[in-house]
Amino acid sequence: MNLPTRVAIVTGSGRGIGRAIALKLAQHGTNIVVNDVVPSSAEEVVEEIKAGGGEGIACGGDVSQSQDVSRLVQTAASTYGRVDILVNNAGITRDGLLLELSDFDWDLVLR
Repeated sequence: MNLPTRVAIVTGSGRGIGRAIALKLAQHGTNIVVNDVVPSSAEEVVEEIKAGGGEGIACGGDVSQSQDVSRLVQTAASTYGRVDILVNNAGITRDGLLLELSDFDWDLVLR
């Protein structure tokens, strides 16, 4: 039985854990929408996916901004017709003690 090709959005997949997730999903035949706040990083991951025989598209943007999220979903839908998998990997950290974290940094991490 052949399953249909899955479509995944992986946020924060221009590097690190997100990149590894995107590459692994692509190895298993999933079409990947690679998202990162650094568009060139997203493009590099798409090139890796394609070099490995997979299919992917880059969509740069900041997932803490609703207009970027809308564009990300619209890109996936217009390119592949649907989204089957969403990996909410994007995030930032501000290292240090919680009690010493500024209100600004706290809000930034939560967004």
